[in-house]
Amino acid sequence: MTTSSNQDIPRKVAASQGFQWVVEGFRLYRKVPLLLSAAFGLLFGVVMALVLIPLVGNSLSELASPLMVAGFMAAFRALDSGNDLELPHFLAGLQGPMVPLMTVGAVQLLGSLLIGQIMRTMGFDAEALMATARDGQASPEALQAILNQAMPALLTGMALFTPLIMATWFAPALILFGGARPVTALGVSLKAVAKNWAAMLVNSLALGLLLILAALVPLLLGMLVAMPVLLALCMLLTSRYLRCGPTTPRRFKPATTLRKPAPAISFQPRGTSPVPAHRCRALRSR
Repeated sequence: MTTSSNQDIPRKVAASQGFQWVVEGFRLYRKVPLLLSAAFGLLFGVVMALVLIPLVGNSLSELASPLMVAGFMAAFRALDSGNDLELPHFLAGLQGPMVPLMTVGAVQLLGSLLIGQIMRTMGFDAEALMATARDGQASPEALQAILNQAMPALLTGMALFTPLIMATWFAPALILFGGARPVTALGVSLKAVAKNWAAMLVNSLALGLLLILAALVPLLLGMLVAMPVLLALCMLLTSRYLRCGPTTPRRFKPATTLRKPAPAISFQPRGTSPVPAHRCRALRSR
């Protein structure tokens, strides 16, 4: 049997779809909000605790972040399939493709370090800038002069961080669901965001508003809602937009008590024909 072309992965969608993704992500979150918020708080706390380890804490945190993301990808996939959440879902990153996921974390880490070094070479000093801003004795003219000096480095950093974020945005889900190699996942993620920059811009604005509202909640408790919603829409985008359906992650064994097995075809929007699972499996051979 011949497989169809992989050229429509990723496919292009309308800009208005960016807001609909947030709505669908919130719909998934509403199914079990307390459990998802508690799980995010716990796992995020574990990742942040790694930062306290001397010398290597920040590096370990970056490497572990995709593992936490993959766990939530598997959890939201189970919810979208109509299954119950269980502990193995949140551990999918550890029980599944752990090394490829940590490779994505390593790309994030190395990219951030390289961009930070470039910005420092251009004269950007974040600590000095923050110290001057906190100093009430600094005149507005002095603050403006410091900002003017730091602006070229800030703009350069934004220009360099943008493709890094684009490449790593969908990569964990592509590895978990599609079995893609890290290099392939990074490339497909970069192409997906670039091809649909308008929809991603609308999506980013909607997410930005959600995060601002969440930050206004005391003790940052709103982030326990906003961040799971962000992870939910990332899973939905990978399943429907990138057409990687709910295939079982490598070496990840779902619990036997699930109410029904995951379907053998990809999710698709209403009104469209089912997408064969081989579209997702084709990523492995790239």
